[in-house]
Amino acid sequence: MDTGTRGPLPPEIYRRRRALALGVGALVLVVIVVIAVVVARSGSSNDGNTNAATDTTAEATAPEVKSPVVPPAVNSPAPTPTQTKAVEPPPVLKAGDDCPDSTLAVKGITNQPRYNVGDQPKFTMVVTNIGVVGCKRDVGASVLAAYVYGLDNKRLWSNLDCAPSNETLVKTIEPGTQVTTEVTWTGMGSEPQCPMPRQPIGAGTYNLVIQLGNLKSAPVPFVLNEAGAGEPPAEPAPAEPAPAETHAPGPAPGN
Repeated sequence: MDTGTRGPLPPEIYRRRRALALGVGALVLVVIVVIAVVVARSGSSNDGNTNAATDTTAEATAPEVKSPVVPPAVNSPAPTPTQTKAVEPPPVLKAGDDCPDSTLAVKGITNQPRYNVGDQPKFTMVVTNIGVVGCKRDVGASVLAAYVYGLDNKRLWSNLDCAPSNETLVKTIEPGTQVTTEVTWTGMGSEPQCPMPRQPIGAGTYNLVIQLGNLKSAPVPFVLNEAGAGEPPAEPAPAEPAPAETHAPGPAPGN
């Protein structure tokens, strides 16, 4: 058995060992590079797919925003300031001035509450100064009129229909005083311009209204009864008993 020390190996063996070590190292390096490339590409692909999906979802869910259509500017004129006038009080009424409607009142009066068909009712037209100053007003037949209306507010008669007048009668009316005018109704119906024939107004309840210009009175009701159906006659008073009959004594008999 040789126990002596071996000598160095031949150089060729060392070269082979170095070449094998380099080859293994190079192979390991290549494997590492390949793995790194594959991993990098896989990550990039996943990121791209995720971004694409996110963009698609955002596009699908985001509402469509429309820009408002702005009309072209028009050179409109500047607003003109409105001028307001102070409310002026009505002029103070002086004695002798014309009477405004606010200082007058009109009313109608019937000479009785009931009539029979065929009667001729008498109506009184009254104009009263309810102001505090004496003033003037035309109360002539051209502006002062009486009207008869049915309960359905149908106009049946006016004293101006068949007897129009241009009479002007200006009167000074002192505060609290009245001007009265009387008119008679024949009981016939009438219309403006008095067309013929005129028809008699039948039994019923009617209203008298007086008008002066734009002033109207409150309606005054009255009744027309059938002819002969007026107020029931009063019962006759009981007759007084006749006085007892007396006889004058005869001459005393002679002796």
